[in-house]
Amino acid sequence: MKASSRANLFVCLLLILLLPGCSQGPAQENMLEAMAGLDRAHIPALLFTNLQKQRESELALERLRREWDRFDGKYHNLKIKYGLDITDKFWKEDFEKINELITTAEVLVEEERLIEAHEQLEEMRMILKELRARNGIDYFLDGMTEFHEVMEQIILSLKGKDKLYEEDLIRLRALFKEAQKSWAELGNSEVDPRVFGFEPEKIEAVRKRIKEEERVLASFAAALSSEDADRIFQAATDLKPNFVVLYKAFGDFQPIFDQVLKERKEEEAQSSVKRGEDKNETGSE
Repeated sequence: MKASSRANLFVCLLLILLLPGCSQGPAQENMLEAMAGLDRAHIPALLFTNLQKQRESELALERLRREWDRFDGKYHNLKIKYGLDITDKFWKEDFEKINELITTAEVLVEEERLIEAHEQLEEMRMILKELRARNGIDYFLDGMTEFHEVMEQIILSLKGKDKLYEEDLIRLRALFKEAQKSWAELGNSEVDPRVFGFEPEKIEAVRKRIKEEERVLASFAAALSSEDADRIFQAATDLKPNFVVLYKAFGDFQPIFDQVLKERKEEEAQSSVKRGEDKNETGSE
């Protein structure tokens, strides 16, 4: 190899190592861990608002706010670069949008408008996904978000229908191909235990859930081939439960469950004392 070629190769390698948008070094790994920490709070907020659980949603939003403020304080002013010298000009703008979405979700939860709050939190998930894609940041949950979008389109395309026509089948087959491709890519990805803080047993459980969704997708493909409407409706419905269980594995629900249980016990104790006082008053009369 000529000296000039070796010099050019060295410069290219140096750029790859130094540019945050291209590097997989400690700085990006730390950011991925921080993103996983944010998702541990974001996922419960998403699911509880979708389930319309009022108190759980309130607690989840409080926790999401704390985690977001920590993440925002650390990474808001970070100058991510990719290519030779291209700064992500939308980085700060995206952070500001997310802050607005969380603020709006907090107000909506307070007003008990949980479905609308859920929509704000869904948009936050998409902004983070696009932010990472733009900067070449590989993050396992983005593959799940991509699959979720196609899965929801499949389910929505069947909503309110009792029969299927040829155009419905054509659309479903196209969506299925997207879903299958997305899930295959996810299956080839590795869940980094350092990023998500998973023990080996949990990694194994995640892999089993991924394989199970592959089986469910195969059942959906068979239903589409049969063109039997009832089979297709059922197979489409079956896509979601396993996916939700897998997605929940990346959230931390325990602090919320613990707080709700504590509050219920306190309420029961207060009710018991009140009943005792009422009984004593009745007896004294």
